[in-house]
Amino acid sequence: MEERAVRDLHLVRATLAGDQRAFGTLVERYQKLVAGIAWRYGIRREEIEDIVSEVFVKAYGNLHRFRPEHPFSTWLYRLAANHAIDHGRRTRRNRAEVEVPRQLPDPALGPGERLERRETARIVRAALERLPRHYRDVLFLVYVEGMKVEAAAQTLGLPQGTIKTRLMRGRAGLRRILQQTCPDRFGGEHALP
Repeated sequence: MEERAVRDLHLVRATLAGDQRAFGTLVERYQKLVAGIAWRYGIRREEIEDIVSEVFVKAYGNLHRFRPEHPFSTWLYRLAANHAIDHGRRTRRNRAEVEVPRQLPDPALGPGERLERRETARIVRAALERLPRHYRDVLFLVYVEGMKVEAAAQTLGLPQGTIKTRLMRGRAGLRRILQQTCPDRFGGEHALP
């Protein structure tokens, strides 16, 4: 078992024994991961802090269900992803969906270029949603969160070879989807690597 996983297990056991500070340490260690997951699943920027809090409240209440043979980060990742998905479903039911920009516009770009980038980002996000979840998760951790393969492997509780394979297959699947849906934009000279 990795050193970090051992430390996390110690903190989980201490929390279950009543040590509130131990859980605070887990929150500090993983709040950025949970925020990144919320962002990845389309949670609006102004709601992310609330989602992070909700996930940790849920984690605290369900800590007795954590199974120590798996890394805490894997358990928390799944909990956060499921919470973000549920939140997205509730939100879509409760309000009409409004396209919210995922990033601030680059003032150096003209209106046409900004529109083109937003459209490309929308197409790529839609293509990512069509990928199987196990590929999406790995692509998100490595390319959005900026994790190294080793860290992604530890977070997901998988061997590094599996992460590398899923990265390769995920990129290939994304490329196929983009080339099928938008061959004029993602085929030929504009093909993804």
